[in-house]
Amino acid sequence: MKNARTFFDQLNQDYLTLHRKEGELFWLTHTGQSDDHDAHGAAGLARKTFLADPQHLAQSREHLARLEAAAPSAERDALVTGLRGWIATFEGNAMDGERAASLLAELMAMDADLFARRQAYKMHHVGASGKSEEASPSALRANLASNPDDAARQSSHDALQGLERWVLENGFLKIVATRNALARELGYRDFFEYRLRTRSGMSPEQLFTIFDEFEQKTRDVHFASLNRLVAQHGDAALQPHNLPYRMRGAVMQRADDYFPFGKALERWAESFRRLGVTYRGARLEIDLLDRPGKFPTGFCVAPTACYRDDNTGWLPADVRLTSTARPRQAGAGLQGINVLFHEAGHAAHLSNVTLNSPCFSQEFTPTAPAYLEAQAKFFEALPGDPCWIKRYARNAAGEPMPDEMIRERVESIQVFRAYGERRDLIPTYFEQALYAMDDAKRTTESVLELARSLTLRILGVPDFTAYVLTTPHPIYHDIAVYYHGYLLAKMAASQTREYLTRKLGYIVDNPAVGPLLAQHCWATGNSLTLDQTVRNMTGERLTSSYLAQECNRSPHEAWALAQEAVERADRMANASAGSDGDLDASISIVHGAQCIATNDESLEAMYAAFEAWIECT
Repeated sequence: MKNARTFFDQLNQDYLTLHRKEGELFWLTHTGQSDDHDAHGAAGLARKTFLADPQHLAQSREHLARLEAAAPSAERDALVTGLRGWIATFEGNAMDGERAASLLAELMAMDADLFARRQAYKMHHVGASGKSEEASPSALRANLASNPDDAARQSSHDALQGLERWVLENGFLKIVATRNALARELGYRDFFEYRLRTRSGMSPEQLFTIFDEFEQKTRDVHFASLNRLVAQHGDAALQPHNLPYRMRGAVMQRADDYFPFGKALERWAESFRRLGVTYRGARLEIDLLDRPGKFPTGFCVAPTACYRDDNTGWLPADVRLTSTARPRQAGAGLQGINVLFHEAGHAAHLSNVTLNSPCFSQEFTPTAPAYLEAQAKFFEALPGDPCWIKRYARNAAGEPMPDEMIRERVESIQVFRAYGERRDLIPTYFEQALYAMDDAKRTTESVLELARSLTLRILGVPDFTAYVLTTPHPIYHDIAVYYHGYLLAKMAASQTREYLTRKLGYIVDNPAVGPLLAQHCWATGNSLTLDQTVRNMTGERLTSSYLAQECNRSPHEAWALAQEAVERADRMANASAGSDGDLDASISIVHGAQCIATNDESLEAMYAAFEAWIECT
């Protein structure tokens, strides 16, 4: 047992070192503080090489076999748990043979090169000022949804289409072919199957059984919503540069005043605190504003993965998270809050894994995308919950959103609810078809036509790619064949919401929610699948039925349910009022290298410092 203990402890320490170095470099390069992409790529390759080492897998199996033959004891049982976690990790990252290792190294170099050149690529559009300005993908999308000027929206659409073409003409097609070569070297038909099986534990056929069923269940209500939009605004409403703006509607634009981004930090912390969420002593660094050189979507990375060391006890996490908010842009307040809640949900999960090795709490294989994202999607939905809006949405004068505006907002969103969820189908169907194409037939034009044909089939919008290649997920190696996890996660989150509402009566500000999530979904980390955690929580296997039901409600039904939920939550929350929880985290709010605020003095002081800084930004 002594040899097994030494081996296991060394694995933990070696991986912590590799993971921390990569995480630190990821944070610096992806927040625009460093352009040392080669160093980040080398650190990522070092981690992957460690996890792919066949000797690590063989030795782990040998030690586990001896321990399983030994008499049970606390130390023996802990080592068995930890080694099983390492074996699953090594198996999911195995690279058998020199050619596979060489292809992986080649892909890491290509990935770093494309990332560096993409960071330098500039886009421009006509923004709210009416003048041409540099814009990130998030700014382009926000302009599409909020700018009343047709030509300005068209400029954002053109910029996003230009980015897609740039990606295809600057190395991505070669990356796709090389990924396929790696997958086939490892015995899979293509990279899509390889990544899906090794990271998500499912076959393409299993995944598309779920997705095809969801597509069929939501088809009628979705196309009915498009017909309604055309009847109201004419055929031009379905043009790609008009669609987001027409779907958003006037009521959504009027609601902007009730989601000022200066209050985002306070509304996140107070919401999570009152839900009983704790970060177990973690260090949180939060970078919330969009800027040139910053990664185009929000993200969460944990350079130090938390775990309970068998020898020294609890090691809290070091977690960094971002949003891409532009506080002066229409719609930015709510969008920024949604991203903050999403990434802070990731941070809660990555701060609460209590098993005895960092292999259980790291973000890579065998941690499945759907399992990771389910923890974030649950929280992301909170700012859209009428109960949350009723309690937290306030304008600059401190006035709550009027009930009539809440009703209009609920009904307006419900009309296009299916559109939003079906849109998440497109990247997965796209990636599956992309990797199935012959290399010779995979050209810039054929890939763009693939995206257009899928968007027409799933969304019913002609001559539109859904900007699938402007998102980083298909492009970069570690998050390729990842996007399916978002829709599976939404299914799990919907199922969890229904269960918690049935069990607890209400969710918003309910202090029982956080402990239940920690117990059933977070503590065991990637030792359990998403389906297993959903079963632990709800007693049912994962199903798309609850999310499909949410999509298929009429606006009238959605508002009736919202009214019932608000009344029930007010009644039950008042009857069970108790003390608020403690986030138990050391929090720093930053803008790149600049520190804006901390909770060293108090949460209230942090809120005030952040809000004052936003007002001056």
